[in-house]
Formats: sequence, C-alpha cells, structure tokens
Amino acid sequence: MHHIQQRQIEAFRAVMIAGSISAAAASLNITQPAVSRLIRDLEAEIGFSLFDRIRGRLVARSQASQLFHEVERVFVGLDHISRVAQDINAATEGFIRLGSVSSLNKLCASTVLPEVLAEHPKLSVIFDTESTERVLDLVSLRHYDIGLICSEYAPTGLHSVLLGKGNAVAVVAVDHPLADRERISFSELANERLILPGRTSPLRLSLEKIIKSTDINTNNSIEASLANGCRLASRRLGVAITDPLVAKTSLADVKILQLEQEMPVSYQLVRLEKGKSTGPVALFETSFIRAINQLLEH
Repeated sequence: MHHIQQRQIEAFRAVMIAGSISAAAASLNITQPAVSRLIRDLEAEIGFSLFDRIRGRLVARSQASQLFHEVERVFVGLDHISRVAQDINAATEGFIRLGSVSSLNKLCASTVLPEVLAEHPKLSVIFDTESTERVLDLVSLRHYDIGLICSEYAPTGLHSVLLGKGNAVAVVAVDHPLADRERISFSELANERLILPGRTSPLRLSLEKIIKSTDINTNNSIEASLANGCRLASRRLGVAITDPLVAKTSLADVKILQLEQEMPVSYQLVRLEKGKSTGPVALFETSFIRAINQLLEH
C-alpha cells in the first residue's frame, strides 16, 4: 500500500473516465498493454480487484467507483492549484471562480456577469456549470470562490446569501389546450404527460412528495433537464414542471402557468468565507438579488 505510483492512479482515472483500455491509452499517449499493466499493478498494491474483465472489456466494480470519487477530489485539488497559478499570473484586477447550477446560468451570463465586468473590466472569471451537490463540494474545496445553487436549506459549513425565492411553475406550448389558463392544480394534470426535472434536482425531490400525495400517474412521463423541459413542452410533448427562472428566461415558445400547490424554490449564493462580502463578490450578490427579483415580479 506504500508503493502506489502516480502513473497507476492516472491510468485508473483515465479508464474510469474513458470507459475502456484503448481510449485510456490514447488519452495518456501510451500503449494498451502499458495501461493494463498499470491497472494490474495498482490492484496488486491495494489488495483487491477494481474491474471485472468481461469479454475483453473492463467493467468497474463498486470498489472502483468509491476509489474514483476520492481520486477525483485529489485531481480537482491539483487542477485548482494550476488554475489559480494561471489566474494570478494573468489577472490584473483579481479573479473569480464561479460554479452555478443550470437554472441560474442564463441570468448570470446575460445580466449579472456583464454588470460585474462593467464595474471591473479587468477581472478574470471562470464560469462553470455543475449540479448543486458538485457546486457545494467544490466551494468547500476552494475550487470555486462562490457558488450559485437552488435549495430550501442553508448548506452546512458554508456561508449562504438568499438571492430570491419563487415557486415552481407548469409550462405548456402556446397552442396547448391548457394555455388559456393562468393557474392549474396537480389533480388537473392527472391525465397529462408530465415532463419532470432530473432525479438529482432539488425541485424533483419536492415534486415527488406531491406526486405521491395526489396519486398522479407518471408512467408515460419524460425526464429532462429544466431547460430541455421547456423545449419539449413547446413541442406539445407534455406539461413541464420547472423552475420559474428557467421558464422566464427560456427562448422556447411557451405559456407559464402558476401551480395551485406551491413548491418553493430558493436561490442562494454560497461561499466559504464568513462575514460581509466585498469587491466583485459583493457586486455579484447585489446584482443577482436585483435581477432575480425583477424577473420573479413580472
């Protein structure tokens, strides 16, 4: 266990990401036998098999997934150091590393980021899209200076700022039979095909409770990202239950309906440092609060 080599870990990570020995070898610019040997040597060092070899292919075991999670944390940390060094070298007015969930992406790109850069024209920015879980993890690891999430709960161990609150909405095509309605109940959606947020979305967790309590049939439902839900709804493929900001910033031709049964959606900015924010971070906060409230009021 004391002789694990960095090259063995690199080979393991490459196989997990690429999905095969051949693709991993190409990404590392070494031969396939060399990758196979590195994996065998790693398995010998740690004392258990990482992959099952089925018809010439490697299939990851559960132990491999557990190890990969920890390996990724290390590689994210190394990548973070490299990016910070590049930013320090290039930046003349500092830099901000920002991780955002998809529902806040468009607002950030179209409104908030332009406002911040107008005030700080030489600021360097890294702007990534991640899941809520990933944003929180990477803010904790200092990979991001600030994170933008949708959550009803303040995350443990991080400082959070409430940017705004809304309620989930239903979205239909403009020529859908329900398009003349302003509000609708879940019981009225019992016979409609629902377009649901992904299973890892916080909104989906709230929605599942309502679906169970109202006994809605979801056998023919579609599961998609929030943005794709609006696009699918615009093609009359179903009624999308989505985030109000996503619905209001979508380019899809849709009608937004208020839901009788409220499902709160809260938008938060999270960071590791406690206390009052300053500089560009403070501007991000105030700009987001203003932009979100303006959208949700209309």
